[in-house]
Amino acid sequence: MKNNLFHLQDSQKLFKEIFFAGTKDAVKTSLKIFKIMIPVSLLMAVLNYVGIINKLSIFLQPAANLLGLGGRSILVLLSGYLVNTYSAIALMISLDLSLREMSILSSMVLLSHTLPIELSIQKKAGGNVWLLLFIRVGASILTGFLLALILPGGNEAFSSGAQMLSSEAISLADVLKRWLLDNITVVKIFIINIVLNVSFKFLIEFHLIDKFCGWLKHIMFVFGLAKETALYWLVANVIGLIYGAGILITANESNALNQEDIRKLNISICSMHSLIQETANFLPLGVGVPVLVVPRFITAVGSVWAYNLIMSVRGSAKAVTVGDK
Repeated sequence: MKNNLFHLQDSQKLFKEIFFAGTKDAVKTSLKIFKIMIPVSLLMAVLNYVGIINKLSIFLQPAANLLGLGGRSILVLLSGYLVNTYSAIALMISLDLSLREMSILSSMVLLSHTLPIELSIQKKAGGNVWLLLFIRVGASILTGFLLALILPGGNEAFSSGAQMLSSEAISLADVLKRWLLDNITVVKIFIINIVLNVSFKFLIEFHLIDKFCGWLKHIMFVFGLAKETALYWLVANVIGLIYGAGILITANESNALNQEDIRKLNISICSMHSLIQETANFLPLGVGVPVLVVPRFITAVGSVWAYNLIMSVRGSAKAVTVGDK
């Protein structure tokens, strides 16, 4: 009886440690996110109010037309490409976009975001920066074109918080009130981060990560990768490139993987990483999971197999050339 009681107390203590540690990490991560999202969304609400967004939209409209989007949508793409997904989400919350536009933009941003930081990390992890940049931006633009053709048209707005109204029709105080209501999304993101971080701590504590890696080794061939890359692929897709940078860079510098496997791993994870968290962060916008996940999966698989095919053809051509000599 006493042993059972002690076991129960230990379990409760362990659960508390996992919960508190996971929540603490979630708070830190969320604060970093909110430091970007809140100022950006507030700035955009004010710029929208004074009419600057209207002028930028007109200027950028020709480029946006190629993707079937409004001119202001380009601002979302630039923010996502150069800053991160959270600044892009902040802009989508602040601007008067239809669900169709947000679906296209969300998929494009998830394929290609935080480029300055993530490409520098992958360079240190053994990736070819120019190849990875080509894959990410190319896949993003191609996906935008395809989704513009596939998704049905619609002008229903996600949010009324940043409607293009003149200062005579609406006061700045009203704009700020609507901005506060729109930013309820940050609460949803905060809750999602707590759930994800606590779950990851649980998996680590009970050594379930090792089991997952054991299972993943048997399906790595689907992604065109070697079995040895399973752990690093899992790290990239659970905690992302930035938070998993140390592990990925160490794998390259310690020669834990051969250089060819490192290159393929970088190609795979450049377009598909932090799969759960980044996908979850876009769900409060109302975007469907298939739109957020399928293009990334296709790009991750297709790019590695295309690389394998090119390397195979090059190897065959080189062998023929040597044989002729």
